[in-house]
Amino acid sequence: MADKKIRSVAKTFSWRFLIFIYWMMFGYIFTGSIKIAGILGVGSIIPLFFYYFHERIWNKIKWGTDLDKEKKL
Repeated sequence: MADKKIRSVAKTFSWRFLIFIYWMMFGYIFTGSIKIAGILGVGSIIPLFFYYFHERIWNKIKWGTDLDKEKKL
């Protein structure tokens, strides 16, 4: 079963939000600088777009899914 686009968007944003928080905390703990923590946080958002398209492409691939099994029967 493939995810709908809105589900992919929600998963993408929720995952990136967690990564954003992680990098902000990591950056501040190890540098003590809010500025560097902010740069790391913003830098973690850019891959959000790559992840979304990666997710959508994988939803089109039937290999390794229940649909792939049905096709072989």
